[in-house]
Amino acid sequence: MFRQRLRLWFRVLGDKRYLSHHDMMRLWERALRRAALPLRMSQGFNPRPRLSLTEPRSVGIESDAELLEFELADWVNPDSLIASLARQVPEGIEVTSVDLMRPTDKARPAAVVYTARLPEPCPDLADRLAQLLARTEAPVVRHRPTGDKPLDARPFIEDLKAEDEGLRMVLKTGPGGTVRPDEILRLLGLAPEAIARTDIRRVEIRLG
Repeated sequence: MFRQRLRLWFRVLGDKRYLSHHDMMRLWERALRRAALPLRMSQGFNPRPRLSLTEPRSVGIESDAELLEFELADWVNPDSLIASLARQVPEGIEVTSVDLMRPTDKARPAAVVYTARLPEPCPDLADRLAQLLARTEAPVVRHRPTGDKPLDARPFIEDLKAEDEGLRMVLKTGPGGTVRPDEILRLLGLAPEAIARTDIRRVEIRLG
């Protein structure tokens, strides 16, 4: 059976940053169907399109680098595919490019890059970043309905740099998980109110 595997890059802007992972999956399934693409379906009693969102972002974060992988059962020209999908997605979702993949390929993110624009200047930010990078451990606690989960964030921090209005974070990711950008801000000692007002944006996914 013919199998065309594609990797679609897109942006999430404006109020669309509040869509959950589940909502985003439904949005793309509808868009792919409305574009009349020959979707390759899963097997079983309830066939579904073969698609997945790689490294889903946290709700509330705008993104210049989102990644959807899906499969088609017939050949479609990538350029015409981009044009077709661009007409089907709502404002705030922007298709940027598409890559052809080998049938067995799957994206393996190695790091995610974020920028964080702080709501007010932090004069000692560079010192705080240096102190965090110098630590051998950086414990955070994730509060979940099933109970608190401790995490050492330090192994996931690849680089932190101060910028004009905030900072740039390069955070490792993989099968072992990752750390969230808001958790980095907590480790830097920012107040919860300041973190809530910080403009966090995903700018890059680095594939391994």
